[in-house]
This record gives sequence, structure tokens and C-alpha cells, in this order.
Amino acid sequence: MELSNIKILLDKYLEAETSLAEEKELEAYFLSGNVAPELEEYIPLFSFLETERNIDASEEIKFKMPFEVEEKKSTRSLIYKWSGIAASIAIIASVFLFNNYEKNTISKAEPVEYELAMQNTQDLLLMMTDAVANGKKQLSYLKEINQTKNQLINK
Repeated sequence: MELSNIKILLDKYLEAETSLAEEKELEAYFLSGNVAPELEEYIPLFSFLETERNIDASEEIKFKMPFEVEEKKSTRSLIYKWSGIAASIAIIASVFLFNNYEKNTISKAEPVEYELAMQNTQDLLLMMTDAVANGKKQLSYLKEINQTKNQLINK
């Protein structure tokens, strides 16, 4: 078989556009032992496909449905199952108890002084407005500097 024809078939194979007959031609070429050196990297692919095709499943393999009930249940698996359920219940109960404990401690805390909080917020807002006003003053200085610079450049 011509090397150019093999390369065309190989490109089609890698693009998943070959027919079964073309795939058999490629497989026969790569398993023949007379492979061009630049195509030797594809030999393991086709030899793998050949070995996998020849594997037969033995009759000893039993397939089970995912939710099929087993006939024998060992006591160890039952212990693991029930201990997992018990651990889940313990975690859920502890989350609810801890959550209720947190709510009780917050409600028993000293009452918040709303007037003090309001005064602190107002003071903070006044400080912020002062900072913004100072920033505007500094921007006006920049405007004057920019005008002076333009006058010097124009001269």
C-alpha cells in the first residue's frame, strides 16, 4: 500500500471520518511490521486496539444492578451503615443546638446603645465630608497650576 494513501487514511482516522473498511486497512498496515519510520508512533495505538478486541469476558463475571439487594449482609457492613447514620444525626443535632445557643447569648448580651451608635456614625460622616472638601481644594490648586503651565507654554 502506498505511503501517501496511508497518510491520507490516517488523517481521516484521526478526524473520525473513516469507514470500517478503511480502518481495517490501516490496522492491517500498522500490524504488518512494514511501517514507515515516520508513522511508527501509531503502531501502539493499533496494536492496543487489536489486543482489546481479542479479550473475551469470562463467565465468572457477575453484573449487579446498582440497587440490587444482596443476599448476605455482613454484620460489619451493618455496623458501618448504622454508625454513619448515627454520626449524621449527631452532627445535625449539634448544629441546631449550637445555633440556638448563639441566639440565646446574643439576646442576653447588654443592650446596644443606639444613640451612641448614631452619634459615632454622624461623626464619621462629618469626617468624610471634610476629607472630600479638602480634596476639592487641592484639585482647585491643580487647576491653577495647569492654567499657569498653559500660559507659559503659549508664550
